[in-house]
Amino acid sequence: MRDLKVDSPSPTVVLTATTSLRIIAAAVIFGCIYYASSVLITLICALLIAFVLDPGVALMERLRIPRWLGALIMVMLGLAAVYLAVYLIYDRAVAFFDELPLLAVPVQRLVARLGDWGRHLWQTMLGGLPQAPVETSVPTVRVQPESQEWVQYLARGFGSVYAFTVTVMFIPFLVFFMLTSKNRLWAATLNLFHVERRQQVEDVIAGIGHMARQYVLGNALVALISAALLTPVFLIVGLPYALVVAVIAAVLTLIPYLGVALSLIPPMLIGLVQFERAAPLVVILIAVVVVHVVAINLLTPKLVGGSVKLNALAVTIAMMFWGWLWGAIGLVLAVPITAGFKAVCDRVPSLQAYGRWLGDD
Repeated sequence: MRDLKVDSPSPTVVLTATTSLRIIAAAVIFGCIYYASSVLITLICALLIAFVLDPGVALMERLRIPRWLGALIMVMLGLAAVYLAVYLIYDRAVAFFDELPLLAVPVQRLVARLGDWGRHLWQTMLGGLPQAPVETSVPTVRVQPESQEWVQYLARGFGSVYAFTVTVMFIPFLVFFMLTSKNRLWAATLNLFHVERRQQVEDVIAGIGHMARQYVLGNALVALISAALLTPVFLIVGLPYALVVAVIAAVLTLIPYLGVALSLIPPMLIGLVQFERAAPLVVILIAVVVVHVVAINLLTPKLVGGSVKLNALAVTIAMMFWGWLWGAIGLVLAVPITAGFKAVCDRVPSLQAYGRWLGDD
């Protein structure tokens, strides 16, 4: 009886099958990240806050205070700080956003004039006869669709106002449970891995925690100092809603590489509508640029330090990707998510090449 010979699959077929499986797995992961965005955003925000509050809970635990009570105290202190910040700027912020539609008309008129000036300049540069200036009529401002588009972009990761409200309500409870059950969760997480890799996993989690604390607290302090420097300048020149605009500009100035341009937009747009002279606009421009330079070159290295060691290309790609996927909240979380991924890559031998590509060394 003749033996049947079974041909083994060629290396090319195996490689093709492996590549196809990886592509399918990547597509599944991407779909989960997109459709489960509200859940993931909630967990990531809760983790970042828990990492920040954990040293305070550990300190109370060393003072013989039960861990659950220490976690409750830290969460309540955090909620009190948020409430105080909202209380201080709530009235001004509401008035500012109520008047945004009124600011749209003069801004649109200014844009129309700049467009006419640009077309006239372009015709002059081409050597054509300049046409007589045409009186520009300001078109009807459709504020509602534009505001809806901005709201949709800002809340893209949550999907709706209801989802955002539920997320905000869940975060304090998640933080409390994470802080209370830290020891048990830590041990359970390590037990998921082989004994030989547990120390490596512990180092990865500790590194991510240190990075998150330094990044969040450092940037919060930088934004607070920047807002404190900008507010008096905006008040002196007479910029409306100086406190709210200063806070917005201070937060925007933290965005890597794009911060100085983005932070100039709110005060300059309001200044163009409010002021007829160029002097206040020049003062606002110089103040925002100087504060941005001080924040990036002096405050950030001192307060944030080397917690985020990402190169410019990696940060830019991360912001584009997460901003497209999750909207405004994606821009906020892009750097810590990428830095956390790099911390994992740096401590896993098979992923160290990706960590070096993301790094700035």
